[in-house]
Amino acid sequence: MLDNNKFLNNVIEGDCLEVMKLIEDKSIDMILCDLPYGHTQNDWDSIIPLELLWKEYNRIIKDNGAIVLTSSGLFTAQLMLSNIKMFKYKVIWEKSKATNFLNAKKQPLRKYEEVCVFYKKQPVYNPQMKDGEAYNKGFRKNQLTGSYGDFQSVVVKSEGKRYPNDIIYFKTAESEGKVYHPTQKPVELGKYLIRTYTNAGDVVLDNTCGSGSFLVSAVLENRNFIGIEKNEESNRFKNDKVDYIEISKRRLIDAFNSLNPSDKNHIVETNIFENKGGTDNEESNTFSKQRTQLGD
Repeated sequence: MLDNNKFLNNVIEGDCLEVMKLIEDKSIDMILCDLPYGHTQNDWDSIIPLELLWKEYNRIIKDNGAIVLTSSGLFTAQLMLSNIKMFKYKVIWEKSKATNFLNAKKQPLRKYEEVCVFYKKQPVYNPQMKDGEAYNKGFRKNQLTGSYGDFQSVVVKSEGKRYPNDIIYFKTAESEGKVYHPTQKPVELGKYLIRTYTNAGDVVLDNTCGSGSFLVSAVLENRNFIGIEKNEESNRFKNDKVDYIEISKRRLIDAFNSLNPSDKNHIVETNIFENKGGTDNEESNTFSKQRTQLGD
């Protein structure tokens, strides 16, 4: 079995079901992944066999690690039912831009996607507090309904901070700049989820990382990452040939170089960070073209 140091802070080219077999047991703090939903006609948009996926997820995730998977429509139901024991709840991601315009005269536009959260034991949970008005409503009387268990009277007050609910709003990926992948997720969404379920220095796995948005999120939040991507080169919007391994690496270098030293002190530096190339400056990008592939 390969040592995780070869995978750590790297983008691995290969089938995730095969590559994950080489990751050590209980070595991943969080799996954050935008799996294929099976909603489009793209060749790559085929649902990964969920039984096989869970076999590897269950093995490599730490006992208190979180598995956080984006989803939508029927795929959400399939995902939830694929592991009832570990499914805990879902969060609604309200998007800034609706989709499904081709069917606008037949059905509502789609303004949200879902984020399904799975775990074995209570994971790290850092609620991302919101600002609000302070209040003091005095004492709440004893609750004896039994719905949530009996509890004594408590003071109901707030200093102005609000706990997050299960609806979060983030702009879509095009608001952040160039879009490289048809289903690209916003980096800000990934940052929010990573802050919530991990601590600095933890390891985040994205086993279908596409153009690397969630990996970039991990770097910007001072976390380590492992990325896996099968489609080395594929058609973007049915015309451009794109290499998602190279795109991911350039974006990761940009993210790493944008940080102050104190903001990346928990990131294990690897070859991917050694050069100064950037996403929009390919001529200055001098990192190695060699790939970390299954069997290397």
